[in-house]
Amino acid sequence: MIDINSVLVVIEPTQKEQPALLRGIDLVNKTGAKLMVLMTVYHPTYDLTTMLSPQEREEFRAEYIADQYQALSDLVDAYELPRRTLTAINWHKREYESIVETAADEQVDIIIKSTKLHDSVTSHVFSSIDWHLMRKSPIPVLLVKHNEWPSYADILAAVNTGDEDRSHNDLNEKLTSTAEDFARLFSSNVHLVNAYPRIPLPMAKSTPSFTFKSLNGAIKNHHREALDMFGLRHHIRADYLYAQEGLPEQVIPSVASNIHADLLIIGSGSKTGFTNYHLGNTAEHIMHKINCDVLTIKPDGFISPRH
Repeated sequence: MIDINSVLVVIEPTQKEQPALLRGIDLVNKTGAKLMVLMTVYHPTYDLTTMLSPQEREEFRAEYIADQYQALSDLVDAYELPRRTLTAINWHKREYESIVETAADEQVDIIIKSTKLHDSVTSHVFSSIDWHLMRKSPIPVLLVKHNEWPSYADILAAVNTGDEDRSHNDLNEKLTSTAEDFARLFSSNVHLVNAYPRIPLPMAKSTPSFTFKSLNGAIKNHHREALDMFGLRHHIRADYLYAQEGLPEQVIPSVASNIHADLLIIGSGSKTGFTNYHLGNTAEHIMHKINCDVLTIKPDGFISPRH
């Protein structure tokens, strides 16, 4: 589950509208959490150590931060901020590190950041900061795709119920309980999708003991029954459960589109090793193919690789 007592909104200084801030304000109003608004700044002039004295560099930094703080104040003045809102400017070369470190220091429960609409195409693009946050933030990250605040009428959580691995089972519970928490806030429907792999070619050949059709049916039934049992335990309607054969980056966007999901909740990353890389890549491929907000969740025990 996700207990929201503190929300961190990342401001995009180059964007006129701040959809992430709208999400943050609404979430704070629903939960009573405190809101922190963060903008990270840096200027390469500060690195000119051979041309500027230490005093000149610090004077330049102070003046630049003051200018940027005024710009931040002007930007957020257009929004009705909750009373306990804290606004902050961070001076940092790597924005994603600034965000993760601030979130940890302030003990926030969720980071909200908007994606950018590409100027030449009608699709959203993700910056390297988005990818770094997806992979490296131990705190849930909500990536916002639209300026309009959606109703979150339908929430889709991507689970892996056909695998008996303990870490997958724990993450399934975490993703689903988070979906249920959001559903209570927004009076939403919760849907679950489980994408399972096709039979590898060496196994697909018929033998006297079994046929491809029977094996394929057994695998399909296994995943269908596992998802049904999981959904039943969480009191989720049977027609809101989708067990489909195929790659996650194909199945999940397809289901999200078919049900007109407003929010996708997905696991990103694991504790260590190759699985971390694989799950990160899967989440990133999915992000390009869907048109709704995405909440990425890390498994318990995740340690952030900051660099």
